Amino acid sequence: MVGVARFSTAAARLARTKGYRVARDVELRKPILPTIDNIKVRDDHPLWEFFHKKKFVRSPDELDVQGRSWKVQDLRKKSFEDLHALWYVCLKEMNRIQREEVIYEDIGSAKMQQCMQLETAIKDSMLSIKQVLTEREASLANAKAEFKVVGAEYLQEFKQSYLDSENVETDEWFDKLERLQYAIYGINSTYESVVINEEFLQGIKYISSLYFEKFSEKSEVKIESLRDIVEVYKIFENGSTLEGFKVACEGILEYRESDLVIPPSKEIMVIQNLVDEKISEANQIAEPEEVAEQPKTTV
Repeated sequence: MVGVARFSTAAARLARTKGYRVARDVELRKPILPTIDNIKVRDDHPLWEFFHKKKFVRSPDELDVQGRSWKVQDLRKKSFEDLHALWYVCLKEMNRIQREEVIYEDIGSAKMQQCMQLETAIKDSMLSIKQVLTEREASLANAKAEFKVVGAEYLQEFKQSYLDSENVETDEWFDKLERLQYAIYGINSTYESVVINEEFLQGIKYISSLYFEKFSEKSEVKIESLRDIVEVYKIFENGSTLEGFKVACEGILEYRESDLVIPPSKEIMVIQNLVDEKISEANQIAEPEEVAEQPKTTV
């Protein structure tokens, strides 16, 4: 009771110095001591990622020390996306193990050796991932160097194969085109992390030339040639099928009514604006779907 009385007197004195009046009949409660039971953490808190199944430490049976690390031979079969995901799985597990390792070290527990053993296996897996990515980076550099020598010949052969094909409106050809424009020009279908530069312009010009030569004679909407980068981009975006090519040509004829022709010096800036508009439109389409998935609340 002495502690509570002193606390009450000190609190009242502090309140008066701040200009507050405290009635003498106000009773102050005994202070709540900070304990783990007074702390509540929401289930989706990010810090739970440092705990295995939200446990302070895991039991010895839950420490998988019998498994082996990922070998380079295993990882060479994985896609970049799989390697990316596996890296972060290892990283999160490393954080959990190192946290438990410190706890066991403080109390002098032999379980620390199990943690260290598992930590070594995880580090070996992460080193293997780095090695595979380094190998692929070196292979890509070699391929780019070789492409500078034989690239023009390869693109010409690809173009001839495309034009000679009876039916290019197939998943097989769509996949080939997508792989080619990404591997050589860095253009992906979603424009994710894409860089608008001269290489990008060369890519859309090459793909557009394939579509134009393939469908221009079959299309009911006739256009003799493409005048500027805007027209090239319209063909690139829509011209992979005959029907899409017709739509692109109609858009080009409508665009020509403005008598506007983009000079070469403005091509990158114009394409950057067109790509930004497309990304913005895609985001606006996705937003309503995300809102619809949220649970409704009532006041």
